Amino acid sequence: MAKKSFVGLDIGSYYTKVIELEDNKGAILLKNAFKERTPEGIFKHEEIDSDLMYEFIREIFNVHKIKNKTVAIALNSSFVITKTVTLPLVVDDEVEQAVMWEAEQYAPFGMEQVNASYQIMKKDTESNEMTVLIALTKKDIVDSFVKAMKKAKLKLVLIDVDVFALFNAFAKNNYDLKSEHNLLIDAGYNSTKLVFTKDEIPTFSRYVDFSFKSILDSAAETFEKSPEEIANIVENFHSSENETKSAIAAFINDKIVRLYMQIANSISFYHTNVLESEERIQNIVISGAFCAVFDLIKENLPEDILQYNVIAFNPFSALSLEKGSFDLNEITSNSGSLYSISLGLAVRSL
Repeated sequence: MAKKSFVGLDIGSYYTKVIELEDNKGAILLKNAFKERTPEGIFKHEEIDSDLMYEFIREIFNVHKIKNKTVAIALNSSFVITKTVTLPLVVDDEVEQAVMWEAEQYAPFGMEQVNASYQIMKKDTESNEMTVLIALTKKDIVDSFVKAMKKAKLKLVLIDVDVFALFNAFAKNNYDLKSEHNLLIDAGYNSTKLVFTKDEIPTFSRYVDFSFKSILDSAAETFEKSPEEIANIVENFHSSENETKSAIAAFINDKIVRLYMQIANSISFYHTNVLESEERIQNIVISGAFCAVFDLIKENLPEDILQYNVIAFNPFSALSLEKGSFDLNEITSNSGSLYSISLGLAVRSL
């Protein structure tokens, strides 16, 4: 049986995170894991500079000596409209027509300008219904990614949405929890995205106005340091001897309250407008750049505001990976959460 290997490529606004996995007779090998600073200018509003992306991807593949050319990428949720809909169950030959007719109701432009895809999540023969996840994005966005990958001589096998890739990583690590009622949070450098899932089906997703960058910038101004200096103190908090680190931790706690308040508002909106019930969420899982400061947060802060326990997600903590020749030291700390989406991409491809 031939070995299968894939590269999960999460091109973020601040860091690009790369995971290479190999399936060797059922044993998953971690072949590579690294992050590189994403060049400014790749993402401009709703446009992508495919030439700059190509040059960057080619460079990091060369520097890190990645020979595997089979890749999966994630689209930022801001580029994608997703809807989970219930449709009458139809024969296989008519599914695409039925879904595309439904997708047209949500397309902000003419369907000729939109790339539409779908996945059947559930079929219920008793109710004669099917649950379908529909994803819509501008063709120009997808074409820019495809052009960059093709120019870099990479074989693009999968384009996913970032929050769904996060769920893939969570489900792989937490098989017993994946069917429960979950709220997954990707708190990144420039944005924070939420996705609610139930029975492994995304039920609702949204953005909240919070970013790790805003904390770093605000702290830099307050403590008269550069954002990079603040980030370094935070990332090396327990080994740092910086005299202002306790004050920085207190400052971060004050700012974090706003994130938890927005999560609480999102949960209330979800209960009222989506579920139309007060059914309790079972797990709240947070991932992304925010996890770098998670252990600095006051112990009871999430519980006091949300009335929930919040789990910081490290996708390597429970996943059974054979080490291979790669040094795992870098990703066994809080930085592991940065790789959730790229690992979710590689896992789904395998």
